[in-house]
Amino acid sequence: MINKTGLRPLARTESLAEHAYVAIRDSIADGVLQPGSPITERQLAADLGVSPTPVREALRKLEHEGLVERSDSRRLRVAAQPEATLGELMEIEVLLRAAEARFAARKIGDDALAHLGRLVETVDREVSSADAFDLMALAREFDAVIAEAAGNPPLRRMIESFGILGGDDRIRTLEDDVADPTWTRGRVDDHLAIYRALLDHDEESAEALMRRHARSAMQRLTARPHAGGDAH
Repeated sequence: MINKTGLRPLARTESLAEHAYVAIRDSIADGVLQPGSPITERQLAADLGVSPTPVREALRKLEHEGLVERSDSRRLRVAAQPEATLGELMEIEVLLRAAEARFAARKIGDDALAHLGRLVETVDREVSSADAFDLMALAREFDAVIAEAAGNPPLRRMIESFGILGGDDRIRTLEDDVADPTWTRGRVDDHLAIYRALLDHDEESAEALMRRHARSAMQRLTARPHAGGDAH
C-alpha cells in the first residue's frame, strides 16, 4: 500500500514534468514534505495521478537544485541543510532579491508602477485593521510585481528555489511576525521606500533597500529556536 504525501492529483497538461516539479517543490516549501522525509517516484506518481516518468524528471531537477538528495544509490529524501549552511544560503537569497529589485528599477514601466502604487496605498491605509493573511497576500503581490518588472526568469527561478529553504519555519515565523503591529508597520514602510526608489528608477537605492528588507526577515527567521533544516 502506498503512503499518501498530501499532494493533489495533477490535471492532464502538456508539461506534466514541470507541473510535477512545481507540485513537489511547493510541498517542500510549505512543509508537507519535510527535510529528511523519504520519497519515491511510485508514491509521488500515485498521489499526483501521473506515470512515474514526469515525476522522475521532476526529481532530477529538484536533486540538481539541492532540494532532494540520495540517501543511498536507490533511495531519495527531501534534503536537510545543516543550520550553518542554511544561514549562508539565505544570505545568497537576500543578494538575489536585491539584484532583482535593481533590475526592476531599471526596467519597470508605468503600468507596473501604478499597480505598486495602488498596493502600497492600500496597505498603508489598512495596515492597522486588515487581517494578517490579507496583508501577507498583498506583500506577495508586491513581490510578484517586482519580479515581473525585473524580467529575469532565471534569476526568479533561483530566488524561488532558495525561498523554499526553511520551509514551514518560514511560514510559522511570518504568521507570528504579521501579528506584531510594530514589525508590520516597519515592513509597510520598507515597501513604501522601495516603491519610491522604483518610481525614480533609482537602481542603487532599490537594491540597497531590498537587501535590507530581505535581510531583516532572514535574521528574524534564523534567530528563532529550531529554525533551519536540522530542526525537523
